[in-house]
Amino acid sequence: MLRSLYSGVTGLRTHQIKMDVIGNNIANVNTTAFRASRVTFKDIYYQTISGASAGSNVAGGTNPRQIGYGSTVSSIDVINTRGGIQITDRTLDLYISGEGYFVVRDKTGSDIYTRVGNFTFDAGGRLVDSNGLQVTGWQPYNDSNLDASPIIIPNIDDYTNIFISKEGLITGVYSGEYPEHLPNTYENIGSLSDISVAGYTNIRYENGQLVGDNTTTGDTDVIYGNIEFNADGTVTGDGTLGNVIIANLSDFVAEPADYRDWEIAEDGTISAVYKGHFTGTQETLGSINGPSLTIPGYSDVVFENGNLVGIDDITGLSTTIYTNVEIGPAGVLVGDNAVTGANAETISTVDISGLVSNVLLFSEYSLAPDGTVTGLYTSNQVPMHIPGEIEVLGQVAVAKFINPEGLSQQDGIYLFETQNSGSPEVVSPGSNATGVIVSGGLEMSNVDLSKEFTDMITTQRGFQANSRVITVSDEMLQELVNLKR
Repeated sequence: MLRSLYSGVTGLRTHQIKMDVIGNNIANVNTTAFRASRVTFKDIYYQTISGASAGSNVAGGTNPRQIGYGSTVSSIDVINTRGGIQITDRTLDLYISGEGYFVVRDKTGSDIYTRVGNFTFDAGGRLVDSNGLQVTGWQPYNDSNLDASPIIIPNIDDYTNIFISKEGLITGVYSGEYPEHLPNTYENIGSLSDISVAGYTNIRYENGQLVGDNTTTGDTDVIYGNIEFNADGTVTGDGTLGNVIIANLSDFVAEPADYRDWEIAEDGTISAVYKGHFTGTQETLGSINGPSLTIPGYSDVVFENGNLVGIDDITGLSTTIYTNVEIGPAGVLVGDNAVTGANAETISTVDISGLVSNVLLFSEYSLAPDGTVTGLYTSNQVPMHIPGEIEVLGQVAVAKFINPEGLSQQDGIYLFETQNSGSPEVVSPGSNATGVIVSGGLEMSNVDLSKEFTDMITTQRGFQANSRVITVSDEMLQELVNLKR
């Protein structure tokens, strides 16, 4: 009878724990991205009264006789089914449509994980969650060689229509000031009417000629015709003294060499294309294949699929001269000498000086199989921001775990890595079997109220039954005491 008392007590405890979990689930039925939990029981403490015995030729075997001492909690599991999406129409509310967790960084620099995606930009341009923890990712684009770090957009006020794509790319329309110059764009840089000529007033450009009013006669005279812009930076025209210099390009712009394709409009306005590059843009610079590709002792040298191949001047045979050819420091090519066997040898006769004026203006040079050279323009000669243009500002990262059920829930909406969860794999959304990002919505709780109420009924009845076991056991003990009367 004492055993039944203790069994009833353990039953009360386990059902109380299950009721606590049910209560917590129901309390969080409307909590963003909440994952419900469940409780499982197991029996405990078996006392063996007699063991099993084997059968014989004259008698059968007997089974063991054991009495249990009740139940205990076997596990409290998080149900990791995905909750539905609650549409909010707020751009920075993010929902992960699949597996994965947002990665946020606390003040100590530690990464923690969450499915709650109600983010915002603070005054410093940091993408943060509702508690001020910084959301991590990449900026301005995903580079697999870089670790995820807090996303910061310092000039966030210069952007409108910020949007986050399903791959987690953050884009915005730049609304700041125009740069002084736009690469490869025509600019109005002056007028021929600004040229002064002694003895004339009201100078103007008409029908391809520069005309003016003669201050002596009052007549309109043709001052200069056949006006041209010259490579040496001068502007010439045919006058009474023949073809003469009438102006210099430096009279209109400080650096004439920064311009090309000079033109004169019908009203005398001078325009030209500004030579320039977009900072942070990968550009095609040209091909190393050409007359400048020479190696002593070989002719008809060409670049093919990472190799330099030429005709040997002695044997007349096509020979692979260098393999694994890459662009090295200062634009000089480097490769493995296939003739001598030397590795990473500098090919001093081959460089890209004919393709760029200054190799330091570019980085991340690469060689295509056909010899085409590309490079990332890194100089700040021209701002990379163009008003009205959509720019990529960063990319949100997501983390994937081998065993997400092994994460530890702490501080409400946050999950922490444990020894049984495995290490996180931080990737861009939609890759490595992770979910894509849906902007304008939040994940709802996955609590199923019908199941919770059903579990509540069975838990209540189980609690009642265990309390009745204690009551009946007490009554039996009372009867035992009354035997003395």
